[in-house]
Amino acid sequence: MAARSYWACVLCQRAVVARMMCRSMSAATHPQPQVDFLKGELHRKHQGVTNLKTLHLPGELYTAAQSIIYRAQITRLTDRAQSLTNFLWSRKRSIEDSTLRKKAVSLEKELWEEAMQKAGDVDEQALEDRIRKKVFSELKRTTYRWTPMKYDEELGVVYMAARLAGGYAAVKRALHEIKKRDPSFAPQTLLDFGSGLGTVAWASHSWWGDTLKEMVCVDSSAPMNILAERLLKGDDERAEPHIKHVYFRQFLPVSPKVQFDLVTAAFTLSELQNSKDREETVMTLWRKTSSYLVLVENGTKEGHQMLMEARDALLHVFRFREKIFLKLFSVMKVFVIYS
Repeated sequence: MAARSYWACVLCQRAVVARMMCRSMSAATHPQPQVDFLKGELHRKHQGVTNLKTLHLPGELYTAAQSIIYRAQITRLTDRAQSLTNFLWSRKRSIEDSTLRKKAVSLEKELWEEAMQKAGDVDEQALEDRIRKKVFSELKRTTYRWTPMKYDEELGVVYMAARLAGGYAAVKRALHEIKKRDPSFAPQTLLDFGSGLGTVAWASHSWWGDTLKEMVCVDSSAPMNILAERLLKGDDERAEPHIKHVYFRQFLPVSPKVQFDLVTAAFTLSELQNSKDREETVMTLWRKTSSYLVLVENGTKEGHQMLMEARDALLHVFRFREKIFLKLFSVMKVFVIYS
């Protein structure tokens, strides 16, 4: 028995050696081209390598958030914050009407083919009604039901507990890319669409606090604007805001001539119902941009696809307009995926 095991091991070793020799001969016969991806740079110094340092919330922002949470006295805040985080992370885009119609037609065709294969006389009207009900039932069961987020005062505090730190870190990381690649950039005006808790204003102030003279924060949720203003004032209505020249609005500036040096939209595209709304919003923000447009979304498949939609929309519209097309590439557009 031992002899058999020994010879089995010997045969296995010989087979392994033979395969390795064949692979080495194949590699020698068909050498693979070597691509110098590092371009002579040391691995640690290559521009594709990013060393993300631990970020901390500004002291004033952290203290204000703690005060608001303490005064709100929300029960099960930790559990609710985790549930909201999971919901926002797993959120998908709403299905487009055209996609839904194609799916319905395909399903109806499949059900008709199955019914026609069965022998016997059938009442076509009754069969059509049954198939239609099956189609509606299947679509209702399998289609993702997108609903807009509506924040009241309590849900706003839950959102702050869940996303304040992560949102601030993501935006500051995005703006860091501008600071690193364009050190001379010194914005004086900022437009933040879908401003939420105002994390963009805080992150922007940390980089360009000396030059920013006007920061317009636009959010359709009045309770969220009030919460962002409380954070700026340290949760004290009578106090002066820690950051000056921050203005809250519920709607974008109407005038098409008004432009801003820096325009941002962080975790906002996912709050728009369909691709048409997202495309129109991106184009509106682009028209209001004089230097940089920054889009930030969750680091999920859905977030990535929304950013690619925005990128494709800009490239498609300006593809044949040479001057604007050159502007699109001469001015860095930062698309950041937050994870």
